[in-house]
Amino acid sequence: MRYVVVSLLLVNLTYLGWNLGWPAPGSPTRESRPLLNTGLTLISEFESRTLEAELEASRLCSLVTGFQDDLEVADFMTAAIGLGLEVAYAVDTPNQERQYRVYLPPTPSAEIAGLTLQDLTVRLEDADVTAEIALVTRGDERNAITLGTFESATEAVSLRDRISILGYSPQIERIQPQPERLELWLRAPQSKRVDELEWLDLTGERSNLSRIENLCQTIAQATQFQ
Repeated sequence: MRYVVVSLLLVNLTYLGWNLGWPAPGSPTRESRPLLNTGLTLISEFESRTLEAELEASRLCSLVTGFQDDLEVADFMTAAIGLGLEVAYAVDTPNQERQYRVYLPPTPSAEIAGLTLQDLTVRLEDADVTAEIALVTRGDERNAITLGTFESATEAVSLRDRISILGYSPQIERIQPQPERLELWLRAPQSKRVDELEWLDLTGERSNLSRIENLCQTIAQATQFQ
């Protein structure tokens, strides 16, 4: 029995020495992984976005009109930006070309104008001439007969000459383009509307200006503002 105990003791000592000389390998180190984007939104972030959306939906833009010239527009825009407001042109008006209207002058009465219209319609059909005929029934040119409007003076002259051969004396009127309306959109980026004090600062020396308010979402996108 004593030999058995001594043998077990020697085995344990040998195992202990083996472990001390050759420690067991530790568990492998795992690299940290970035947090997964689960698409979840914090409550505070959601509330912030909701308030911002509500503010944007209720924000008012002011349509400012009454400018006398481009110089006044430029001065107003500079002053508005200086107050921290956003401003933009209301409409990008394209360059309008002149137009040319061909017409027969007014007759003394509506009866004569009606007879002239009937006779001219028949003659145009017989001569295979196309024209946009219409009788003017109101205004300063009442009882006149319009024959067409053209962007080219050459086209207007061509129609006039073809109708002149039929025994009529049409005239050509050059129509000037409408003057550009100087209008600006104005809005406050940090509040729902431009307040009265800001408006008074902008119009103190510009009594000719006026404004109409409307929801910004219905009239302009934020990218239009300077």
